[in-house]
Amino acid sequence: MVFWRGCTLRNIASDTISKIGYIFRKAGINVAMLSDEWCCGYPLLLAGYEEKFRKYASRVVESLMNMEYDLVVTHCPGCLRAFKQLYPRYGFKQLKVLHTTQLLHQLLDRGALKLERGLSLRVAYHDPCDLGRHLGIYSEPREVVKSIPGVSLIELPEMAMGKYSRCCGGGGLLRLVIPPLASQIAVDRLVEDLAGLDIQAVVTACPTCVKTLHNAASVAETIYGISIEVRDVVDLVYSALG
Repeated sequence: MVFWRGCTLRNIASDTISKIGYIFRKAGINVAMLSDEWCCGYPLLLAGYEEKFRKYASRVVESLMNMEYDLVVTHCPGCLRAFKQLYPRYGFKQLKVLHTTQLLHQLLDRGALKLERGLSLRVAYHDPCDLGRHLGIYSEPREVVKSIPGVSLIELPEMAMGKYSRCCGGGGLLRLVIPPLASQIAVDRLVEDLAGLDIQAVVTACPTCVKTLHNAASVAETIYGISIEVRDVVDLVYSALG
């Protein structure tokens, strides 16, 4: 298995990479990583640089094919969308790829991974845009969360979850193009959608969502007196391993 880290994990969340590697090794999976991993090119396409996107996609596919992989797993929903939808759309080979939570769900379902340590935590799950609306992956992350001993998953109202979930504010390059608007969207997500749920933490399965909501949590606490922890699904699984 090749684990594709993605730019966000590589640059700001190396601890999550270490936790993912540990989890998969506990399940008996050998994990390989590219030493010279490029960007998947998705941000370039969002910015309108189509030819540069093609260049990056070509390099990525060539690098992965040289690894002779049987499966690519990534924790970045943007990378996942690029591999599953955008690469084939632009004539590149469709990679056999899963999101981290999809593989975790499979491992937990067949008993290859056992979570034995209770966490005693009430959480809500935030649907990342690329993972949910664009790829239709809603159930697997939730099933992973529900499998963790002591964790109670509190669902948002129907019009604030799933395909209706509000963006964290960090998607579509908005955080780079209009930072104040991205920050306000993230704060609104916490204050308007999540604060009234009697939860201790919001959990998500996207490193960009984690970063954006984590920054917003500081603002929400300072201005509104609302305290909500932001956690990655991977972090909960790692903590629950006996």
